[in-house]
Amino acid sequence: MVLRQAHHHRRRMGKRSSNMNCIVGVLVLCTIAFQPAHIGVSGLKDMHIKVPEAVRVGDTVTLACDYDLEQVALYTIKWYHHGVEFYRYVPKESPPSLVFNLPSIEVDIYRSNSREVTLRNVHRETSGMFKCEVSADAPLFHTEIRAAHLLVAEVPEDNPVLRTEVHKIAPGANIRANCTTPGSFPPMNITWYINDSKDLPKFVHIEESINRYDALPGLESVRSTIYMRAAQDLFKNGKMKLKCTATMFHLYSKDTQTELIEEAPLMALVMVSTTPSNDGVNTFKFSSATKIRLYLCNYILIYMVFKVISR
Repeated sequence: MVLRQAHHHRRRMGKRSSNMNCIVGVLVLCTIAFQPAHIGVSGLKDMHIKVPEAVRVGDTVTLACDYDLEQVALYTIKWYHHGVEFYRYVPKESPPSLVFNLPSIEVDIYRSNSREVTLRNVHRETSGMFKCEVSADAPLFHTEIRAAHLLVAEVPEDNPVLRTEVHKIAPGANIRANCTTPGSFPPMNITWYINDSKDLPKFVHIEESINRYDALPGLESVRSTIYMRAAQDLFKNGKMKLKCTATMFHLYSKDTQTELIEEAPLMALVMVSTTPSNDGVNTFKFSSATKIRLYLCNYILIYMVFKVISR
Protein backbone atom coordinates (compact mmCIF):
# COMPACT_ATOMS: atom_id res chain seq x y z
CA MET A 1 0.00 0.00 0.00
CA VAL A 2 2.81 2.43 0.92
CA LEU A 3 4.76 1.50 -2.19
CA ARG A 4 1.70 2.12 -4.37
CA GLN A 5 1.16 5.58 -2.88
CA ALA A 6 4.83 6.51 -3.36
CA HIS A 7 4.70 5.37 -6.96
CA HIS A 8 1.52 7.39 -7.53
CA HIS A 9 3.17 10.49 -6.00
CA ARG A 10 6.18 10.15 -8.26
CA ARG A 11 3.93 9.92 -11.32
CA ARG A 12 2.10 13.11 -10.30
CA MET A 13 5.34 15.00 -9.70
CA GLY A 14 6.72 13.84 -13.04
CA LYS A 15 3.64 15.08 -14.86
CA ARG A 16 3.87 18.44 -13.06
CA SER A 17 7.56 18.81 -13.96
CA SER A 18 6.79 17.91 -17.55
CA ASN A 19 4.04 20.51 -17.64
CA MET A 20 6.42 23.17 -16.28
CA ASN A 21 8.97 22.28 -18.93
CA CYS A 22 6.33 22.64 -21.60
CA ILE A 23 5.28 26.04 -20.27
CA VAL A 24 8.90 27.28 -20.23
CA GLY A 25 9.41 25.97 -23.75
CA VAL A 26 6.28 27.74 -25.00
CA LEU A 27 7.41 31.00 -23.37
CA VAL A 28 10.80 30.73 -25.06
CA LEU A 29 9.21 30.07 -28.43
CA CYS A 30 6.82 32.98 -27.99
CA THR A 31 9.67 35.26 -27.03
CA ILE A 32 11.58 34.28 -30.14
CA ALA A 33 8.53 34.43 -32.38
CA PHE A 34 7.38 37.84 -31.18
CA GLN A 35 10.79 39.39 -30.68
CA PRO A 36 10.82 42.93 -32.25
CA ALA A 37 12.38 43.04 -35.65
CA HIS A 38 14.69 45.93 -34.67
CA ILE A 39 16.77 43.76 -32.32
CA GLY A 40 20.18 43.57 -33.91
CA VAL A 41 19.43 46.41 -36.34
CA SER A 42 21.70 49.45 -36.24
CA GLY A 43 20.35 52.95 -35.54
CA LEU A 44 21.12 56.65 -35.12
CA LYS A 45 24.53 57.50 -33.68
CA ASP A 46 27.46 59.94 -33.88
CA MET A 47 25.26 63.01 -34.16
CA HIS A 48 26.92 66.47 -34.21
CA ILE A 49 25.69 69.99 -34.91
CA LYS A 50 27.89 72.58 -36.64
CA VAL A 51 26.99 76.24 -36.13
CA PRO A 52 29.45 79.14 -36.63
CA GLU A 53 30.39 80.90 -33.40
CA ALA A 54 29.89 84.39 -34.88
CA VAL A 55 29.01 85.92 -38.26
CA ARG A 56 28.42 89.42 -39.62
CA VAL A 57 25.06 91.07 -40.16
CA GLY A 58 23.95 90.36 -43.74
CA ASP A 59 25.97 87.14 -44.11
CA THR A 60 24.68 83.88 -45.54
CA VAL A 61 25.11 81.11 -42.96
CA THR A 62 24.93 77.33 -43.32
CA LEU A 63 24.03 75.23 -40.28
CA ALA A 64 24.89 71.52 -40.46
CA CYS A 65 23.73 68.41 -38.67
CA ASP A 66 25.93 65.33 -39.08
CA TYR A 67 24.74 61.88 -38.06
CA ASP A 68 25.10 58.19 -38.87
CA LEU A 69 21.91 56.17 -39.39
CA GLU A 70 23.82 53.03 -40.40
CA GLN A 71 21.17 50.66 -41.87
CA VAL A 72 18.09 52.64 -40.79
CA ALA A 73 16.27 55.10 -43.06
CA LEU A 74 15.79 58.76 -42.14
CA TYR A 75 12.32 59.71 -40.96
CA THR A 76 12.66 63.47 -40.45
CA ILE A 77 15.00 66.39 -39.74
CA LYS A 78 13.72 69.41 -37.79
CA TRP A 79 15.46 72.72 -37.08
CA TYR A 80 14.45 75.08 -34.25
CA HIS A 81 15.33 78.68 -33.34
CA HIS A 82 14.69 79.49 -29.67
CA GLY A 83 12.54 76.35 -29.51
CA VAL A 84 10.34 77.28 -32.51
CA GLU A 85 10.52 75.06 -35.60
CA PHE A 86 11.46 76.85 -38.82
CA TYR A 87 12.59 74.06 -41.17
CA ARG A 88 11.63 70.42 -41.65
CA TYR A 89 12.89 67.76 -44.03
CA VAL A 90 10.86 64.56 -44.57
CA PRO A 91 12.31 62.39 -47.36
CA LYS A 92 9.04 60.44 -47.86
CA GLU A 93 7.09 63.60 -48.64
CA SER A 94 7.05 65.60 -51.86
CA PRO A 95 8.56 68.10 -51.77
CA PRO A 96 10.63 66.92 -48.82
CA SER A 97 11.46 70.43 -47.50
CA LEU A 98 9.02 72.55 -45.53
CA VAL A 99 9.71 76.08 -44.21
CA PHE A 100 7.87 77.75 -41.33
CA ASN A 101 8.05 81.55 -41.50
CA LEU A 102 9.75 83.27 -38.57
CA PRO A 103 10.45 87.04 -38.47
CA SER A 104 14.18 86.60 -37.86
CA ILE A 105 14.81 83.61 -40.14
CA GLU A 106 15.10 83.58 -43.94
CA VAL A 107 15.68 80.03 -45.23
CA ASP A 108 17.26 79.40 -48.62
CA ILE A 109 15.23 76.29 -49.44
CA TYR A 110 17.30 75.50 -52.54
CA ARG A 111 20.42 75.18 -50.40
CA SER A 112 18.80 73.21 -47.57
CA ASN A 113 18.48 69.44 -47.35
CA SER A 114 18.63 66.45 -45.03
CA ARG A 115 21.91 67.59 -43.46
CA GLU A 116 22.11 71.38 -43.88
CA VAL A 117 19.92 74.44 -43.66
CA THR A 118 21.08 77.75 -45.16
CA LEU A 119 20.01 81.15 -43.82
CA ARG A 120 20.19 84.30 -45.94
CA ASN A 121 20.74 87.90 -44.86
CA VAL A 122 21.05 87.18 -41.14
CA HIS A 123 20.61 90.07 -38.69
CA ARG A 124 21.05 90.59 -34.97
CA GLU A 125 17.70 89.03 -34.10
CA THR A 126 18.87 85.83 -35.79
CA SER A 127 21.31 85.36 -32.92
CA GLY A 128 20.38 82.70 -30.41
CA MET A 129 20.10 78.97 -29.77
CA PHE A 130 19.61 76.62 -32.72
CA LYS A 131 18.57 72.98 -32.35
CA CYS A 132 18.69 70.09 -34.79
CA GLU A 133 16.37 67.10 -34.23
CA VAL A 134 17.01 63.87 -36.14
CA SER A 135 14.55 60.96 -36.13
CA ALA A 136 15.23 57.51 -37.60
CA ASP A 137 12.48 55.66 -39.42
CA ALA A 138 10.43 52.68 -38.17
CA PRO A 139 10.55 50.52 -36.23
CA LEU A 140 12.68 52.47 -33.73
CA PHE A 141 11.92 56.12 -34.53
CA HIS A 142 15.08 56.81 -32.53
CA THR A 143 15.33 60.61 -32.00
CA GLU A 144 18.24 62.77 -30.85
CA ILE A 145 18.69 66.55 -30.48
CA ARG A 146 21.80 68.72 -30.54
CA ALA A 147 22.01 72.48 -29.91
CA ALA A 148 24.49 75.33 -30.49
CA HIS A 149 24.53 79.12 -30.22
CA LEU A 150 24.95 81.57 -33.11
CA LEU A 151 25.95 85.22 -32.68
CA VAL A 152 25.26 87.76 -35.42
CA ALA A 153 27.58 90.73 -34.91
CA GLU A 154 27.54 94.39 -35.99
CA VAL A 155 31.14 94.90 -37.12
CA PRO A 156 32.44 98.43 -37.82
CA GLU A 157 35.02 99.42 -40.41
CA ASP A 158 36.84 102.12 -38.43
CA ASN A 159 39.96 101.68 -36.33
CA PRO A 160 40.08 102.31 -32.59
CA VAL A 161 41.07 105.84 -31.56
CA LEU A 162 44.12 106.32 -29.32
CA ARG A 163 44.63 109.59 -27.45
CA THR A 164 47.34 110.71 -25.03
CA GLU A 165 47.52 113.87 -22.95
CA VAL A 166 51.05 114.71 -24.11
CA HIS A 167 53.63 113.14 -26.41
CA LYS A 168 56.70 114.42 -24.59
CA ILE A 169 57.02 112.97 -21.12
CA ALA A 170 59.35 114.12 -18.36
CA PRO A 171 61.11 111.32 -16.47
CA GLY A 172 58.96 110.03 -13.61
CA ALA A 173 55.85 111.88 -14.81
CA ASN A 174 52.43 110.21 -14.94
CA ILE A 175 51.18 108.91 -18.29
CA ARG A 176 47.52 108.48 -19.20
CA ALA A 177 46.16 107.33 -22.55
CA ASN A 178 42.68 106.38 -23.82
CA CYS A 179 41.72 103.81 -26.44
CA THR A 180 38.13 103.98 -27.73
CA THR A 181 36.55 101.47 -30.10
CA PRO A 182 33.94 102.34 -32.73
CA GLY A 183 30.36 101.29 -31.95
CA SER A 184 29.74 97.55 -32.33
CA PHE A 185 27.66 94.62 -31.16
CA PRO A 186 28.81 92.91 -29.06
CA PRO A 187 31.40 95.22 -27.42
CA MET A 188 35.02 94.60 -28.39
CA ASN A 189 38.02 93.47 -26.40
CA ILE A 190 40.97 95.86 -26.02
CA THR A 191 44.57 94.75 -25.46
CA TRP A 192 47.40 97.17 -24.65
CA TYR A 193 51.00 96.81 -25.83
CA ILE A 194 54.09 98.69 -24.66
CA ASN A 195 56.99 98.38 -27.10
CA ASP A 196 55.13 95.52 -28.85
CA SER A 197 54.80 93.50 -25.63
CA LYS A 198 51.49 92.80 -23.91
CA ASP A 199 53.27 91.69 -20.72
CA LEU A 200 52.84 95.01 -18.95
CA PRO A 201 54.73 96.07 -15.80
CA LYS A 202 52.95 95.65 -12.49
CA PHE A 203 52.67 99.41 -11.95
CA VAL A 204 50.51 99.77 -15.07
CA HIS A 205 46.81 100.17 -14.29
CA ILE A 206 43.93 99.76 -16.78
CA GLU A 207 40.28 100.77 -16.45
CA GLU A 208 37.49 99.99 -18.92
CA SER A 209 33.95 101.22 -19.47
CA ILE A 210 31.22 100.50 -22.02
CA ASN A 211 29.35 103.45 -23.50
CA ARG A 212 26.02 103.47 -25.33
CA TYR A 213 24.93 106.35 -27.55
CA ASP A 214 21.49 107.40 -28.80
CA ALA A 215 23.01 108.03 -32.23
CA LEU A 216 24.12 104.38 -32.37
CA PRO A 217 21.11 102.39 -31.11
CA GLY A 218 22.02 98.94 -29.93
CA LEU A 219 25.75 99.51 -30.44
CA GLU A 220 28.37 99.74 -27.71
CA SER A 221 31.74 101.49 -27.57
CA VAL A 222 34.52 100.39 -25.23
CA ARG A 223 36.80 102.99 -23.64
CA SER A 224 39.99 101.70 -22.06
CA THR A 225 42.30 103.99 -20.05
CA ILE A 226 45.88 103.05 -19.19
CA TYR A 227 47.80 104.68 -16.34
CA MET A 228 51.53 104.45 -15.63
CA ARG A 229 54.57 106.48 -14.65
CA ALA A 230 57.34 107.29 -17.08
CA ALA A 231 59.87 104.78 -15.82
CA GLN A 232 63.22 104.94 -17.54
CA ASP A 233 63.21 101.29 -18.57
CA LEU A 234 60.03 101.86 -20.63
CA PHE A 235 61.91 104.09 -23.06
CA LYS A 236 64.19 102.64 -25.70
CA ASN A 237 66.55 105.27 -27.05
CA GLY A 238 64.30 107.88 -25.50
CA LYS A 239 61.12 106.55 -27.15
CA MET A 240 58.22 104.34 -26.06
CA LYS A 241 55.70 102.78 -28.44
CA LEU A 242 52.16 102.50 -27.08
CA LYS A 243 49.57 100.45 -28.99
CA CYS A 244 45.99 99.32 -28.40
CA THR A 245 44.39 96.47 -30.35
CA ALA A 246 40.61 95.96 -30.60
CA THR A 247 39.26 92.50 -31.46
CA MET A 248 35.93 90.73 -31.86
CA PHE A 249 36.08 86.97 -32.44
CA HIS A 250 37.64 86.35 -35.87
CA LEU A 251 35.56 89.13 -37.42
CA TYR A 252 37.55 92.21 -36.42
CA SER A 253 41.14 92.97 -35.39
CA LYS A 254 42.57 96.48 -35.78
CA ASP A 255 45.08 98.53 -33.85
CA THR A 256 46.28 102.10 -33.40
CA GLN A 257 49.64 103.16 -32.01
CA THR A 258 51.52 106.26 -30.97
CA GLU A 259 55.03 107.13 -29.85
CA LEU A 260 55.93 108.88 -26.62
CA ILE A 261 59.23 110.72 -26.32
CA GLU A 262 61.15 111.01 -23.09
CA GLU A 263 61.86 114.66 -22.45
CA ALA A 264 65.51 115.21 -21.47
CA PRO A 265 66.06 117.27 -18.28
CA LEU A 266 67.03 120.93 -18.82
CA MET A 267 70.78 121.33 -19.08
CA ALA A 268 72.20 123.35 -16.18
CA LEU A 269 74.81 126.05 -16.66
CA VAL A 270 78.11 124.27 -16.49
CA MET A 271 81.39 125.90 -15.46
CA VAL A 272 84.45 123.80 -15.91
CA SER A 273 87.37 124.36 -13.55
CA THR A 274 90.77 124.61 -15.15
CA THR A 275 94.18 124.20 -13.64
CA PRO A 276 95.31 126.99 -11.28
CA SER A 277 96.81 130.06 -12.99
CA ASN A 278 100.27 131.33 -12.33
CA ASP A 279 99.02 133.66 -9.61
CA GLY A 280 97.40 130.75 -7.79
CA VAL A 281 93.82 131.83 -8.58
CA ASN A 282 91.47 129.32 -10.25
CA THR A 283 90.08 130.48 -13.58
CA PHE A 284 86.85 129.21 -15.17
CA LYS A 285 85.56 128.87 -18.69
CA PHE A 286 81.95 128.53 -19.81
CA SER A 287 80.55 125.82 -21.98
CA SER A 288 79.42 126.67 -25.52
CA ALA A 289 75.73 126.55 -24.57
CA THR A 290 76.35 128.91 -21.68
CA LYS A 291 78.22 131.34 -23.89
CA ILE A 292 75.28 131.51 -26.28
CA ARG A 293 72.90 132.23 -23.42
CA LEU A 294 75.22 135.01 -22.16
CA TYR A 295 75.42 136.58 -25.61
CA LEU A 296 71.63 136.58 -25.88
CA CYS A 297 71.25 138.10 -22.43
CA ASN A 298 73.73 140.85 -23.29
CA TYR A 299 71.95 141.59 -26.54
CA ILE A 300 68.56 141.83 -24.82
CA LEU A 301 70.01 144.03 -22.06
CA ILE A 302 71.60 146.43 -24.58
CA TYR A 303 68.35 146.60 -26.57
CA MET A 304 66.32 147.45 -23.46
CA VAL A 305 68.82 150.17 -22.42
CA PHE A 306 68.65 151.67 -25.87
CA LYS A 307 64.84 151.75 -25.75
CA VAL A 308 64.88 153.53 -22.37
CA ILE A 309 67.40 156.14 -23.55
CA SER A 310 65.56 156.84 -26.78
CA ARG A 311 62.31 157.81 -24.98
